[in-house]
Amino acid sequence: MSKKDLAISLIIGELVAWLLWPVWLNLGFPYYEWRWLALIILPILASIGLYLANLIGRFIPVIGQFAKFGLVGVLNTLLDFGILNFISYFTKIYAGSWLAFFNIFAFLGANINSYFWNKYWTFGSKEKKMAGEFIKFLFVSLIGFIINSLILWSVTTLIHPLWNFTPQVWENIAKLLATVVYMIWNFGGYKLFVFKR
Repeated sequence: MSKKDLAISLIIGELVAWLLWPVWLNLGFPYYEWRWLALIILPILASIGLYLANLIGRFIPVIGQFAKFGLVGVLNTLLDFGILNFISYFTKIYAGSWLAFFNIFAFLGANINSYFWNKYWTFGSKEKKMAGEFIKFLFVSLIGFIINSLILWSVTTLIHPLWNFTPQVWENIAKLLATVVYMIWNFGGYKLFVFKR
């Protein structure tokens, strides 16, 4: 693992720790005061995870790249969740069409961030024509966003919360499910269509 990869994994871990705060605030996380510990632990875990993936990547090269994609994905996911939870916390809207509308802002923030991290770090694209590449990136991401929003809207609007979850928890469960599907779609699209070498 290069020094650059180590530094980036530490930065991503730190950003993720900060982005957890609006999610914890919205969920009424009972141990909110422990949030400071995440600022220390998450950067270390991110670096250890990337280091282990690079060891495995010596035998299976795509593992190292997928680990970088995973770290960037965690950052983008927390940016996505953080923006959505921040808006939900202040508006007290946790389901329906307004939530899908708020998801647009979360999507845009996370995807602009995703483009630059994935272009320069995960896939190491040297493509100079950013406009064409960014249009392909947005196309793949837009399809992922539609999938993400449909799952988020469907689960929060059409399915009654299981096990008496609060609306805030149910919103985040739906968002997590939508994000897993979205991440699988995006990795394939970015690797095979956007940043292919």
